[in-house]
Amino acid sequence: MQATQISIWNASESDKERRKRMKRINPRYILRNWMAESAVRKAERSDFSEVHLLRVLSAPFQKQTEAEEAGYASRPPSWAEDLRVSCSS
Repeated sequence: MQATQISIWNASESDKERRKRMKRINPRYILRNWMAESAVRKAERSDFSEVHLLRVLSAPFQKQTEAEEAGYASRPPSWAEDLRVSCSS
């Protein structure tokens, strides 16, 4: 059985080409606990303003103004530092 090696490093590839390849492979937006928690908290108050999160996550590789303004590609907000997720019902 032969092992196939995939090279992630190409010495002849420029930084610009490497960044372009990375952006095609790595999504800009990923559902994070703090995003879901924020949407749930608002929905519990009948505020469904974060429904746009579903649209954002349907095209995670494309930079989206709405998502950038909401901070979805940024580090978690300070209120979410101690956020814990439980799998119990």
